[in-house]
Amino acid sequence: MNTERVRSPAVAGMFYPGDATVLRTMVEGLLAQVPPVAEEPLAVIAPHAGFVYSGLTAAHAYKGLRRAPAEAPRRVWLIGPSHRVWLRGASVGDYDAYVTPLGLVAVDQAGVALVASRPGITRDEAPHRLEHSLETQLPFLQVTLGHFSIVPIVYGEMGGDQLAEVLAACWQPGDLIVISTDLSHFHTYEEAKKRDAQSHAAILACDSKAMSGCEACGSIGVQAMLAMARRRQWRPELADLRNSGDTAGDKQRVVGYASYLFYPEPPASAPAPVPAPVPTIGLPELVRAHLTATLSGQPGLSPAALAAQWGALAGPGACFVTLTERGALRGCIGSLVAHRSLAEDLLGNGMAAATQDPRFPPVRAQDLAGIAIEVSLLSAPQPFPHRDGEELIRLLKPGIHGVILTKQGRRATFLPQVWEQLPDPVDFLSHLCRKAGLDGACWRQGAEIQVYTVEKRVEGAQGAGGAG
Repeated sequence: MNTERVRSPAVAGMFYPGDATVLRTMVEGLLAQVPPVAEEPLAVIAPHAGFVYSGLTAAHAYKGLRRAPAEAPRRVWLIGPSHRVWLRGASVGDYDAYVTPLGLVAVDQAGVALVASRPGITRDEAPHRLEHSLETQLPFLQVTLGHFSIVPIVYGEMGGDQLAEVLAACWQPGDLIVISTDLSHFHTYEEAKKRDAQSHAAILACDSKAMSGCEACGSIGVQAMLAMARRRQWRPELADLRNSGDTAGDKQRVVGYASYLFYPEPPASAPAPVPAPVPTIGLPELVRAHLTATLSGQPGLSPAALAAQWGALAGPGACFVTLTERGALRGCIGSLVAHRSLAEDLLGNGMAAATQDPRFPPVRAQDLAGIAIEVSLLSAPQPFPHRDGEELIRLLKPGIHGVILTKQGRRATFLPQVWEQLPDPVDFLSHLCRKAGLDGACWRQGAEIQVYTVEKRVEGAQGAGGAG
């Protein structure tokens, strides 16, 4: 191989160890801290900072990858932003291989040629030479996938939709997509959590427009990934979300990190009959049982088993799980639109509310005794047309309507329960605007409004036939 066409490491010994044994031990140690992942993802979003800062979050992205055989290496679309060289469009470079302390990684020349044929794509090597956003992903791929080749894409000034078109035209089944990005940069710990929560909401909603208004150095790549996910009907799942204040940095100037996994939606089937009402079973008690087991390191409840026992949990459903501690919010995560079975949504959101709400530290097993659990079953959101702010206030039904507010690519929701703390519609809407990161009066100026209702379940309220 022509060594002039091998891209040498730029950040070995700085972002990660330069010694092969130390590097492999470090990566394997980070992966060992991540719980097993049942299903291999089709694509991942992963951070690219120094391993002492973001390595554990990156490990969450790669834990679910299965080792590829030497006779059938995986092709990886490795996509990251250019931090050191300005460029318009993107570059796939002109290399035969990348190299790290763990060895050579072949560049897929057919994939490179395919991408280079697209408008706005060059083979300029300059953006690749010192770029760390791709390089820092390679040791994790080398340890997990083993046998693979890459199509390395470094992008600069371009639209997320343009990059999405490249992916859509070039990706083939069996390929893995890796999107490299960090989240917010150099804010206080609390401010970073607020900003990263906005990115988190945009990603889970596959909302490219909302993502374009969020702070992430790899926002364009993420926007392209979300567009690809919508096109292919893939769903994102959060694997890990934290910042440098949680790992190896102080809490005054932190950088946010997150990992997401993308999976195919279940295949469409014939229209299903109108589902039966969800029986009055102890949904919060199911969440508690699942958390009690999983937070103690034991297997949790099985969504399939729950669905088999209660047929209504097998159908699609959307819910929010709210945790409170001595009356104060301790975590709240949910789905606005049904995208999986209610059993999966219930247990998944319960675990996310306990461990992945960026506003709160993760719940520990010993904390559960002091935490109350509430489950809200959501109706499908409906548009809420109104001529102006005054009509909006007049038409809203406090205590009944949950509200979704969308404006300038940002979105936020309040469950109907929030009316208990904010009974005045003006206060309710003003706080909702601020939750979305907007001016408190944004609801008066053309915001899109949707409403939904909820069926609230609290612990101890199940009736006959409950799951207690």
